[in-house]
Amino acid sequence: MVFRRVTWVAAIAAIVAVACKREDTPPARAPNPYGVPGQQGQAGPPAPGPEPQPQPYPSQGAPPPVATAPPATPPPATGPQPLGGIPCASDNDFQCPFARCVGGRCGGCRTDADCKAGAGCFSTPVGPSCMPGGQASAPPAPPPTTAPPPTTAPPPVTPPPSSDPHAAARARCIDRINQYRATRGVAAVSPHAERVSCADSSAASDAATQTPHGSFGKCQESAQNECPGWQGSIDTVVDGCAKAMFDEGPGTGPAHGHYNNMMDPGYRSVACGVHTTSDGRVWLVHNFYR
Repeated sequence: MVFRRVTWVAAIAAIVAVACKREDTPPARAPNPYGVPGQQGQAGPPAPGPEPQPQPYPSQGAPPPVATAPPATPPPATGPQPLGGIPCASDNDFQCPFARCVGGRCGGCRTDADCKAGAGCFSTPVGPSCMPGGQASAPPAPPPTTAPPPTTAPPPVTPPPSSDPHAAARARCIDRINQYRATRGVAAVSPHAERVSCADSSAASDAATQTPHGSFGKCQESAQNECPGWQGSIDTVVDGCAKAMFDEGPGTGPAHGHYNNMMDPGYRSVACGVHTTSDGRVWLVHNFYR
């Protein structure tokens, strides 16, 4: 009995000892995910960084100004600049006998291009000005003259020669006049053949005296246009003369007289007189008849 009691006491003591040992054993720790600091091959926990700073909210004030491009610089003015001279409205103004009307003025010039045909840009005491000469082309036509219808019968006229050296030029002259009349619905004029020789003598007389319209009325014409001393071939002078008359346009006064004569529906026939001087200048007259 004593042995059994000792045995049970020893067993109970062993059990108690085991129980106390389990209570004294600390619980196992969870493995460190960062490893042991300082142990090679394992990284320690991340070092604490600076605390994040609060970010400011966007400004709720006025939006920033929008960038704008500076205003574009206007291009420099182009076109013809005013020249020295006197005021004018067109090349046909009476105060512009030799110069073109550029920028509302005529008389002054920079080059021959600022001058009319037959005139050039020359130095003068008042500055560069358009004067007669300088261009190998037609000078300006003189103002036309108009006479009242004849009250007496015209004298007998000499018939034109059988071989007229200017027959082609006369036909061209009348064709050009009628072409311009047709643009305004004006009836064509017919050739006044009986007055051709007289018209030639008028052109020759004016060339000899260097006086445009100097023989006006000699051939009993009602009106006369004349292009005196133009340079160039006869065909070139015929075409240029008719165009210069037409370009004057309708109006009153000497600046439009050639146009008015050429376009007058009251004139039924025309005689074109031609004379060429020894230096090659052409004098051309248009004698109109009712």
